[in-house]
Amino acid sequence: MIEITCDACGKKWTDPRTEWILGYDLQVETPSALQRSIRFLDRWDNRRALELGAIHLRSESCREAYLEQSRATAA
Repeated sequence: MIEITCDACGKKWTDPRTEWILGYDLQVETPSALQRSIRFLDRWDNRRALELGAIHLRSESCREAYLEQSRATAA
């Protein structure tokens, strides 16, 4: 069984009827640069939720917290 948790607050996804946010946080490293790209999908997709680089967020506030944390680690 797969257990999905919020990448910002750590809460578990217990009710499949709730609206979660699915996105991707991908990094590409070359010898001269490191590029990071964060993208959010407009709707949840169960088939894509387990893909490499997928991020799972419980709410808009978790989305904002994740982005703030990402900015802090990039600085």
